[in-house]
Amino acid sequence: GIPRSSASKYLQPLASSGDVNVERFGQKKFYRPLQRIPLPEIFDHLPNALVILDGDLTVRMMNAVFVATLGILPGHTFIGTRLFDLDLPIFSEPSVRRNLERIRQSQTYIADMDLFEEATDRIFRLEFSPIAMQFGWAGIMVSLRDITERLKTETELKDSKRKIATLFENVPSGILMFGADGTILNANDAALQILGLRTFEELGAASVFDVSYAPGRLESLIRKGRSDDTELACDFDRMKRDSGVPTTRSGIAFLNVFFTPIRPDSGGPPREFAILFKDITRDRRERKELTHNETRYHSFFENACNGVIIYEPIDGGSEFVFKDLNRAAEGLLGVPKAGLIGRRVRDAFPNLGYPNHSYDDIYATACRIMETEKPEFLPPLQYERGPRPLIWHYLFKLPTNELASFMIDVSDEFEAGDGSPAAGDADVLDRSEGCPAPIRSS
Repeated sequence: GIPRSSASKYLQPLASSGDVNVERFGQKKFYRPLQRIPLPEIFDHLPNALVILDGDLTVRMMNAVFVATLGILPGHTFIGTRLFDLDLPIFSEPSVRRNLERIRQSQTYIADMDLFEEATDRIFRLEFSPIAMQFGWAGIMVSLRDITERLKTETELKDSKRKIATLFENVPSGILMFGADGTILNANDAALQILGLRTFEELGAASVFDVSYAPGRLESLIRKGRSDDTELACDFDRMKRDSGVPTTRSGIAFLNVFFTPIRPDSGGPPREFAILFKDITRDRRERKELTHNETRYHSFFENACNGVIIYEPIDGGSEFVFKDLNRAAEGLLGVPKAGLIGRRVRDAFPNLGYPNHSYDDIYATACRIMETEKPEFLPPLQYERGPRPLIWHYLFKLPTNELASFMIDVSDEFEAGDGSPAAGDADVLDRSEGCPAPIRSS
């Protein structure tokens, strides 16, 4: 057998390396073998490519990820080979070699570096670390990670952030970002301008709910948590009085608002929201005035005692169609509006001009008015042969490039039957002479 003293001498290094456990019983020691952690298996399952070198830069260990990352063929092993003797492009780089030599010689070294491998268009992150090997030998561990995709993603993310920031600052619409409690987190320049502010700090402790003159509207949108369009009114006087916001505006502004939640990447309910808004106060006022004007126009148009017809030139002005006519014109023509709108004048009334003019004469006059923009009178004429009213027309061009006609029934001023002027009314056909031209908009 082995003497106790000799056995103790051999077991002591094993205890130091963790291969055995020592238990003391007085002056005696009891050595128990330990179950070793399977370091090689763990080494192979680490996510980074790892290679361990000894003091002579000889490869002592490499994991499976290292083999796969550098494309080492199966069956090839570099264990026991000096690293610089291997044909591995990444370790042939002068900067890598110099760094390994610095570590080997206990000089100042670079702990990590990024390296571009031209042959494969890959970028690697290399990390260097001196280690103590068994029995006190010095070694070096090199960790290798392919960070090509990560850097590409980071670059794309930076580009995306830059684009979003550019849009945020340059979009003509106002943008407010805020939390569920109404705290305003950010505002672009357009939003500050609409709110009559110069800096974001001027918003102070104001809430996004102070911007809305409709109590509960934004709160309702936040609870629903989905995108929506709405219209809000902003009372600047109330915002100045109640929230102390130093806005330069006063009165009430109407805002066209698009509300949207900002979904967190981790999922779950949104905690931040944004509104994109535009000041439509002027547009709203103009729409209101336009509606009033249209109402007045239609009231005047439909209730005028004289007939009024609007003609639209088509086919480059070669023909005219009925665009609109009022009730008085319907009565004079004896045809309902629905039967005339969109029809060519020539097709609807082929005998227009009887008894003293042809359709071509009237068409030539209409074209002249459209070209010169000077109004003219037409002598009394009929739209159809037979017992039809004689109608006097005053034609003028509209700013909309349409032709308008005022119609007056002058049948009573003519003798019945042959269409000649009645006694004392011989000047009717020349009524246009000396008539003042109507006022036209420039």
